[in-house]
Amino acid sequence: MIERITQTSLPTRDQLCALRDFVHGRSYSAGSVAIRLPGQPPHAADSGVADAARASGALYDVTNVLCKRLLAELDAGQPGAAAELAWEALLAIAGAWRDAPNVPAELPKLVAGTDLRNA
Repeated sequence: MIERITQTSLPTRDQLCALRDFVHGRSYSAGSVAIRLPGQPPHAADSGVADAARASGALYDVTNVLCKRLLAELDAGQPGAAAELAWEALLAIAGAWRDAPNVPAELPKLVAGTDLRNA
């Protein structure tokens, strides 16, 4: 079972947007293997390339939904448990890139201590 990550503070709007933009960029990059030129046949539905495109799209969508919910909570002025859960999920996603090249400077600090693989 995965234990709940304890995070003491929520991000600023700027931090959240930077994290969202970074994950969206990585998601798009991962899905780029499935980009086809006009006139090319579609990838086989059961192929690894098609799966990579679906996984990339799903990651993009999930990140987008979580960020919208967290921004709404932050804008409301009194973020609650839903904001904390959304932030924890976003940190878990972003944790995959904590040591990646071109990672935003704040990302390693934000995701420190959120390694779900060791939970």
